[in-house]
Amino acid sequence: MSATNPAAHRVATEPILSANDFARLEIMLCEERGVIRDRIRAKLDAAAVVSGHAIAHDVATIGSVLRYRIGDGPIQRRTLSLPDVSHPNGQFINLMTPVGMTLLGVREGTCHAVTLPDGGTIMLELLDVEFQPEAEVRRRSKWVPDDSDPDNGPNNGPSAA
Repeated sequence: MSATNPAAHRVATEPILSANDFARLEIMLCEERGVIRDRIRAKLDAAAVVSGHAIAHDVATIGSVLRYRIGDGPIQRRTLSLPDVSHPNGQFINLMTPVGMTLLGVREGTCHAVTLPDGGTIMLELLDVEFQPEAEVRRRSKWVPDDSDPDNGPNNGPSAA
């Protein structure tokens, strides 16, 4: 029996999507039918949308490497991916699966009920966002000014010579 973090059992209220992930889902909405289309529509309708530069580092986005647990099962580590990138080799979780769609836009440390195609329900806990593409872009990019960083200072444009 392992110790659990009490904060890890928070239930989230609304997903947070990057503008890029929102746009990808809108395209998929036009391409899909049936239950998958309904899941996409529900995610789009419920989501708060922020720019990729503003999304928190602990929110699952497309391309994020996630550690999660289904029910009392083992911890799984997968990359949340688009259907054309997913391969059945255990490294990816397809966004179009019920678990993948639920993970998109949620914060680490939250639990979510996932409805399966057969009508059953499982509990899903996002334990950790190990890697998020948007956070990595921010880390590598210096063109996004951070006024709170004393080494960077405010970005007032080029100085006059």
